[in-house]
Amino acid sequence: MQLSLYQKDVLQNYKSNSQIARVLTENWFVSQMYCPCCLNPRIVDYPNNQKASDFFCEKCKNDFQLKSSKKPFGKKVVDGEFNTMVSVIKKGDSPNFFILQYSLEDWRVKSLLMIPKFFVILSMLEKRNPLSINARRSGWTGCNFLLDKLPNEGKIPIIKDEKILEKKVINKTWRKMFFLANKKPELRGWTSDVLKIVQEQDKEFKLKDIYKYENYFRELHPTNNNIQAKIRQQLQILRDNKIIKFKERGIYEVLE
Repeated sequence: MQLSLYQKDVLQNYKSNSQIARVLTENWFVSQMYCPCCLNPRIVDYPNNQKASDFFCEKCKNDFQLKSSKKPFGKKVVDGEFNTMVSVIKKGDSPNFFILQYSLEDWRVKSLLMIPKFFVILSMLEKRNPLSINARRSGWTGCNFLLDKLPNEGKIPIIKDEKILEKKVINKTWRKMFFLANKKPELRGWTSDVLKIVQEQDKEFKLKDIYKYENYFRELHPTNNNIQAKIRQQLQILRDNKIIKFKERGIYEVLE
C-alpha cells in the first residue's frame, strides 16, 4: 500500500482543492485499499449517485463509503442528509465508513480508520440545523457522526500517523464484533452503547458501575422503560461472545 495521493493529471485538470482532494482520495482508495472484512485485495467503485455507498467488495459484498478531510477528525464527522441516514440505519442497510485524513502540502494519507457497518447506530447520529431559507438547498438537514459515542471496536485504525497497520489484526477486530451484524439495528445499538460504557470502567467492573449510567442510557433509548434489565441483557450478550467474562455475582472482567 502506497500513501501518496499524488497524480499529476488530476492536479492539472482540476482547479479547486476540494475537487482535487475528492478525486485523489477516491482514486487512491480504489487503487490501494483492500477489504478489511474478507481481505480481498481489491475494492471497486459504484456508479455515481449511489445513495449511501461509494465502493463495494465483489467477494464479500460489503459496501463502503469514504469521508476525507485535510484536517484531523475530532469527535464529529460530517455526513449526509439526516433522514436518509436514519432510514438506512433502521433498515440495517448502512455501509462501512472509512474516515481518511490527508495532507494538502504533499498529498499523502495521514490516517485512515473504519467504522464497521454494525456500529453505525442511531445514538452516534447528531441532527444538524436545517439550511437557511436563503440557501440553495433551503431546509436541507444534514447530520454528524459522533465518534466519541462508539466503543474502540467501532473505530478500527488502518493507517495511523502514516503507519500502515497489520491487515490480519484489522480483520481480527472486524470478526470479533461481527456477531452484531446478525442483530436487529435497535439491539445492535444497545450492545454498542453498553460496550462503550464498559470500556470506560476498570478491567474488572461491577454491575452497579454500569447501573450508574441508567439516565445516560435512558436519553439514548427513551422508549425503553426497563433500563437495568436491558443492561443485564447486553452484558450477557457481551459475555456469550467472549468480550467480557462473568467472574462472580455482579462482577465482570473485560477480556483482551
